[in-house]
Amino acid sequence: MAYGETIPLTSGSGANTGGINTETVKKVAENVLTRENAEKAKTFVVGQVDKLKTMASDGDLSLRFLAYLGGIAMVVTSILGLLGRILTFKIIHIVFDIYTIFLGVLVLFLEWDGFPQKEKYDVYIKRYFHFLDFVWGRGIVYFVAGSIQFSMLSLLDLVVGGFMMALGVLYIIVGKATADKLKAVHKAVYSDHAIASKFKKADAEGTGTINVEQFGNLIKSFGMELEKRETEIAFLEIPKAKGAGDRIDLEGFKSWWTKSDSVEGGFISIA
Repeated sequence: MAYGETIPLTSGSGANTGGINTETVKKVAENVLTRENAEKAKTFVVGQVDKLKTMASDGDLSLRFLAYLGGIAMVVTSILGLLGRILTFKIIHIVFDIYTIFLGVLVLFLEWDGFPQKEKYDVYIKRYFHFLDFVWGRGIVYFVAGSIQFSMLSLLDLVVGGFMMALGVLYIIVGKATADKLKAVHKAVYSDHAIASKFKKADAEGTGTINVEQFGNLIKSFGMELEKRETEIAFLEIPKAKGAGDRIDLEGFKSWWTKSDSVEGGFISIA
């Protein structure tokens, strides 16, 4: 059969079922489902996965910042959608909008350190929603939240929902990759003096605390190479110093360094 030749799917001869020539369908399938085409499909899929992994680890924007923007977008678009759907009395969509508003607020709670009374409500989150202590847990929540909004099919819902679904996948990929690398870190043995010395060197301002960039330098001093977003995810799990904003102190770092359960089953647990 020449390339581009049109094959009739119906015929008066040959094996025929419901007007469809099964022999012709078989020939089409044999031409499409070749080993060569299967290899091309495999190569394409592997290439796309590699691109996603690269984007996950080397992206310019912070994952938490992207999640923060996504949470705001979810809340705003869902409130606007809710107002419109109340007027048209679309019950199912109204329920979905309420879900996505709640989930958008949850995203903001998890990713915005300035969320009102965060410390108070964080106790309940850790007690009743322990899976959110893991990066993969957040990733799944973000993916589910995005899929709910995506299912409402308006343009804004498709954009915001698709964004949150992709972000959820990125969280899971980066969290898994970071946990795999940190397994070796937590097995390394350093004296308290060595840890304190390296921490002091990373603390360029001499404030007793370090930010995420300085944490990246500190990790490198231990012989560990983490990508930008992997560093961010690792930093996320360390308890922050009180009254120091998004910074960690020596005690918090030491507790994280010596904590064996922070990498559980190949996934990172957030302190």
